[in-house]
Amino acid sequence: MNNRSFLAIVGVVVGVLALAAPAQAARYDLSLGNYFSTSCTGTCPQERFQSMMTELGLVTAPVFLAPAETLGLNGFEFAFEGSVVPINNGEAYWTEAAEGNPGSVLFIPRVHVRKGLPFSCEVGTQLSYVPESELFVAGAEFKWALNEGFYFIPDLAVRFALNHMIGAKDFELTMGGWDVSLSKAFGIGGMLALTPYAGYNMLFIHASSHVVLAPDGSGSFTGKVFTEVNWQDNMHHRFFVGLRMTTFIFQVTLEGMFGSDINAFSFKLGFDY
Repeated sequence: MNNRSFLAIVGVVVGVLALAAPAQAARYDLSLGNYFSTSCTGTCPQERFQSMMTELGLVTAPVFLAPAETLGLNGFEFAFEGSVVPINNGEAYWTEAAEGNPGSVLFIPRVHVRKGLPFSCEVGTQLSYVPESELFVAGAEFKWALNEGFYFIPDLAVRFALNHMIGAKDFELTMGGWDVSLSKAFGIGGMLALTPYAGYNMLFIHASSHVVLAPDGSGSFTGKVFTEVNWQDNMHHRFFVGLRMTTFIFQVTLEGMFGSDINAFSFKLGFDY
């Protein structure tokens, strides 16, 4: 990739993030001190904190959006992605924390870059945004294809990914894990390649609390801290299926991620060379 192409990509990324950046507090700028209301006593605030961290972690967790094959030694991919994720917007942990009425679905836009390495490996990084908020999610990943390129045998890969939320005033949230995937490419008419894929993901979610300002019932506020949510106690099994359609250097990928708590439906528009 030459310098002109690199600068163009950087310019696009900066432009997208500038348009996405909020000017003031908005609907999904979460205030967790509201959990300490007069109607929520005992273990109730901690339960709401854990439920919110778990659901927000699942909403912004790493997605796959790629077959098991890697990009190759000189390969590079740049893509715009998006995930549509239904949430439990009627639950108190959403209605009490959100600045406005939360919607039933969150759309998470994302910019994703991947680079091929020797020995069937690749690395990637991504930056996503929670609309109507100051919340961004930065991530990194490493994938290794244990088998790829054999005519009759599906490609097999393992991946390790880590996401961390940026911009939250009341908490720290980190999502990470590993997955294994299978895929097989099929050519159509020499112009289009279809690559279905499927896999399993083990996701870990870890959350800790800043000091939050909680109303004390007399019109003033007091500082409170939630108990840490450890990743060892917050593990989630997820399964994903997807289809990549490629023509020349352009590609479109559709994916569904399914778990016992939250399902996500994602797409990717990108190019690689």
